[in-house]
This record gives sequence, C-alpha cells and structure tokens, in this order.
Amino acid sequence: MLNLPLIVFRLPSRARARARIAHLFPSSSLLYRNITMFRFAKAALNLSGQSARQVAVRQKSDLSREFHAKYGPPLLIAGVTFCTAVWAYVITSTGIAWNLSPVGKVQPKPWQEE
Repeated sequence: MLNLPLIVFRLPSRARARARIAHLFPSSSLLYRNITMFRFAKAALNLSGQSARQVAVRQKSDLSREFHAKYGPPLLIAGVTFCTAVWAYVITSTGIAWNLSPVGKVQPKPWQEE
C-alpha cells in the first residue's frame, strides 16, 4: 500500500450535506431526493457536539413526566367540563338558527298554468 498524502477538498455546504447522507441512500432513490431538498435536513446534519449534548439533556429531562403525572387528569377533566359548558350555552342560549333539515316542513307550491 502506498503512503500518499491525503488531499482534502472542501465542498460547498450543500454538497457536504449530500455527501454525508449519500452512503445511506442511493442517489437515485426518491427518499434521497426528498431529504436533500429540505433545508432542515442540512441543519440537522450540521449539529455540533454542543448542540447534540443540549438536545440529549433536554430529552433526558423528566420534568414533563412529573407534570403530566401530577396535573394531567385534573386538566383533562377541567377541559372537558369547560368545553361541555360552552357548547351547552351556545346550543341553548344564543338563539342561533341551526339550519335543520326542511324535510316535511316545506311544501311545494301548486303548479300555475299561464
């Protein structure tokens, strides 16, 4: 094996993003084309170590689990009660004409000869 110096060319950012995912999908696949056309794919592939650690710490947090365990059922019950009360008021007290079916209420006019 020859020990040749490694020459690295810096590709434009779009080409770098494509090169990073080129080994995952063949270039002819539709999925490859869809991934490369979105800007967020490039941003997702350019995650630095610091931002990756921040995401990991954020996902590791169990504060939301504690919140949902503590307040979830009362919030759900309060929401259902509120929505039921609002709809009961709207249906009974606002006087909205609900456009119910006219079947059986509307009679055709008699035919008039000229």
